[in-house]
Amino acid sequence: MTTTVLNLDLQRRRPDGTRRMDPLTIETDRIGAMLVDTWNYHWCMTASERCASFAGRMNHALNTLRALDVQVFWGPTDVADHYAGTRQRERAVSVRRHALPEPIEVQTPELDCYRSGHCMCGPGIDCQVNYGWDAMNPDLQMKSNDLIVDGTEEVYSWCRELGITHLLYLGFHTNMCTTGKPVGIVPMMKTGIHPILARDMTDAISGYEPSDHEHPDQGTFDVVEHLERLIPTIHLESEIRKTGRWEKGRGADPVRITPWGRPARPYQFEDTVAVALSAPFHEGHELYFTTDTSEPTPWSMLYRDRILITRTCTIRAVAFRGAVPVGRESHAYFVRLPAKPPHPDVPLSELTPKRTTVAGYNDYGSTKRPKINEAYTGAPLRLRTVTYRSGIGVEAPSQLLYAIDPSHIRFVALAGVDESMLDDELGRERAMHPAVIFRLFIDGLLIQESPIMRISQEPWRFDTSIASGSRTISLTAAPAHEQSRYNYANWVNAGFVRRQ
Repeated sequence: MTTTVLNLDLQRRRPDGTRRMDPLTIETDRIGAMLVDTWNYHWCMTASERCASFAGRMNHALNTLRALDVQVFWGPTDVADHYAGTRQRERAVSVRRHALPEPIEVQTPELDCYRSGHCMCGPGIDCQVNYGWDAMNPDLQMKSNDLIVDGTEEVYSWCRELGITHLLYLGFHTNMCTTGKPVGIVPMMKTGIHPILARDMTDAISGYEPSDHEHPDQGTFDVVEHLERLIPTIHLESEIRKTGRWEKGRGADPVRITPWGRPARPYQFEDTVAVALSAPFHEGHELYFTTDTSEPTPWSMLYRDRILITRTCTIRAVAFRGAVPVGRESHAYFVRLPAKPPHPDVPLSELTPKRTTVAGYNDYGSTKRPKINEAYTGAPLRLRTVTYRSGIGVEAPSQLLYAIDPSHIRFVALAGVDESMLDDELGRERAMHPAVIFRLFIDGLLIQESPIMRISQEPWRFDTSIASGSRTISLTAAPAHEQSRYNYANWVNAGFVRRQ
């Protein structure tokens, strides 16, 4: 096997922040590529979508590195053993163990510029921490000779066995997991391994504040610049282009949208939301977008500054250079919340339904029953950290059918996915799954429905007038997709407003 030699341009920062470039000539069999925590889910929807947007870029880079005989490591910290039984994980655990050396002292700069728990969606309705990931992003391509590693000793042992002296880091989030997790930059530095960060293959946990021009792209730049006082970085796409292996059009990046919701996980807002578009990997481009579901073209709206959204809509955006698209299309879904309803005069929890179904079982002989004034799990009713005393807990699919009294002129309720699972290790490995659509029918006609509701979102607000002569009202909770699990749904502060 012929060893390939790379001539890398390492970028560092002097103590005063000025940039310094250092060349490094190295054989590819001395380099490993470490992919850190590129999760299939993140509690912050904007963070999740930003991470997913790197998949094409990372796939192309990793395939090129494999072709250059660079060993690829996957570091899904905390959940590496979810891959037990795979070739990549079983090979990894079989490594001959090498004891860790006496740790080298590392003067770590203050990298946690944005603390854990900081949502990247901006000043509106923020995401609540609920964890939920259990694997790497499914759009990333894993190959048979890759290794899924867990812990500093396992990575160090493989480096010793393979003669690897340098680890090239790709992954998220730069100022947290990529830097501090056991397979991350600082722990491996302490073993004597030399880390290099691919600054175009990483994203930091940062913030978005339109009034202060704070944006996640700038947040990542700031974190990387700060990290360059400790370790070198490279622009991996540029390094691969020097070898002639970065094919035109491959790894094309989508436009980044901030905040960034999807139909399966909508971004909710009250009155207005300021949306930013960016495409940091496309030079000399212009961004065009639509809000009417039509395909963006160079004759669509030109993005100049933040887009002010005041209604439920989808933004579609593409980067163009002239009339030619230079990246993949992005889309984001924004949902305006209705006004908050009043409390009912007649709570549903005090009424007897005409018919109930829970988890697909009806009330004829089934032991599955709605829970009154508690969640279906038996825990207190809780939506987005708020505990409610009045309501009904069910498991989707479910139906609650009630007779309408002539004095009832409105129906009001809040509805959402129950959070009791978060009491069990913060719902890790489960919080990504619940997905419910709530619907309200009067005499068999659909009157109002929610978008897809996920755990820790603001409860959907139902407030509808009841026409004179209406006979029945049906409240349903349906799984939003086939993979939905743990669909414990709450109707809280639900009931009727009487004629005064």
